[in-house]
Order: sequence, then C-alpha cells, then structure tokens
Amino acid sequence: MFSSSKKRMLKEALRFKYKDSRKGKWWLKDDRLICVAESILSTIDECNESFLPRNAEILKQEDRRLLLRFNFLQLVERSFIVKVFPLCRLRHKLKYHTKKYTQSRFGFGEAANLLIAAKRGLRVPKVYGYGRVYGSFRLIKRDIVIMEDLTGLTTLGKLLELNRANTEKTVGLFDQVIPVFVKLYEAGCNHIDLSPTCIMLCADGSDGDGFILDFEYSNFHKQKSPELLMFEAAFFINRCRGWFANEAAYKWLDKLLDAVEIRDSSNRRKCIERFKYYFGTKLSRKRRMRLR
Repeated sequence: MFSSSKKRMLKEALRFKYKDSRKGKWWLKDDRLICVAESILSTIDECNESFLPRNAEILKQEDRRLLLRFNFLQLVERSFIVKVFPLCRLRHKLKYHTKKYTQSRFGFGEAANLLIAAKRGLRVPKVYGYGRVYGSFRLIKRDIVIMEDLTGLTTLGKLLELNRANTEKTVGLFDQVIPVFVKLYEAGCNHIDLSPTCIMLCADGSDGDGFILDFEYSNFHKQKSPELLMFEAAFFINRCRGWFANEAAYKWLDKLLDAVEIRDSSNRRKCIERFKYYFGTKLSRKRRMRLR
C-alpha cells in the first residue's frame, strides 16, 4: 500500500507489530508501548476535556489534526506526544487507500519523514510508534504517530514572545536557529512550513542546536540546494515579521550565508535575490513541495 522504501524503513525502526480490538493496527518500537497504543484509542473517540483520562492532555485540536500528550510514569520515557490525523472525508480515505497520499500525507508521511530526517543528521523527535484505525470497508479513518516528548524545550515562538521587549535576546534567539538551517541545507531537506512554532530550543540556551517539528509535507533530495535554503529562510522570516525588522532580517541572512560557506560574491548575490523573491511571493503548498 505504501511507498516501499518508506514502509521498509518504518518496519525496521518499529519492529513490534500489534493489532487491538478497536480495529487498530500498530507498528511500535517494542511491546512496552502496547499500553500507550491502547490508551490512545480509548481516548480519541470522544476527545474533549470532559472525557480525558488523567494521563492525557490536549495540546492542539483542529478538524484535521489532534495533538495530545500522554503520561506513563511506569515507562522510562515518562511521556509521549501523539499526533492524530483524522481522515473525515471519503475522498481523503479513498486517495490514501489508492496510494495518492502515501508519499507525504498524514501519519505515515510524518513518521517516515521523521526517520529520514534523523538519519540525515537533523534533530527531530524520536518515533516510537505508528498506527492506523480502520473504519467501514477497511478504509483508514485515523492515522496516528507516537513521538518523543521534548520536555525541557520551548517553541521559538513562545521564547520570542517572552522576550519581545529585549532586542538583544531576540537577536540571540534568531542566531540560535542558524544551525537548524545549516542542517536542513546539508540534509537536502525541503521543509515547506518552517515557522517559529516548529522549532524548539532550550530556554536557557544551554543546548545550542534546535529541534525541528512537523515533517508531514517535507521532501528530501540527494544534493544540497541554495535555492531551497533561500526559500526556507524567507518563509521562516515571513512568519517572524512581528519580531523582525527587514534590516535585521538581512543581517541574519548574511550570518546564515556565512554559516553555509556561501562566500563567493556572485553566488551570494544570487542567493539574496532568491531570498527577496521568496520573501515577497506567496506560494501554494504544491509549489513549495516541488522546490529543489
């Protein structure tokens, strides 16, 4: 059903296969996580604050995504982040079933891309499990990923908001994310939704490199691409306009170009022009995904 290479990678990373009584099928890191899978399925059918078990917390709830934290004091990991992708529309279920969404969509795309990202040296949450819940006619109605809970880290967006009045601290936070872009560049990764909410940092700056979230729509290429780097940088800065003046943005871009060792004046000018283009252009998701 799924892309063979990604499916093979998922099976190698998540070797324990488990089926439950609620039409759920799981690939887990090991059998200790059965309790996590069962707790997830007993929670998500009626997921609201009134019906939540004590060990669960809703972090984000939208029509197309549900993000939860589950605590399990009996396990070494203690807590997990669970991302649920409801397939509510029949056309989504049918397209997913016929492979049209399997390269980059929903839980399978997220889980596989996180594994690829980690293999290429990016700091991302560990994947502990992937599951599918079946409905009528054996069509998938929910796709689920169990991930590492990055306790002790905070999103860049929250840190920027906390330090809005401190220009020096704000500049320092933006400098702190430059290694994230360097690693994306070296990994040949097109992360199409790079924003302050999907970069997590240590609040006190003791751990310099940030973690990256939200890889559902990401693509990976064999070679490094200055074009992709300029797109990602421009997209990110666009999402940070509330904290970043244009002049400061170009100073940050200079530091980024130095960090990836693009120092030739001609190549540097080309990069800056591409940055300006992407900074002022709104691209559809399809066009962003096609960039190389």
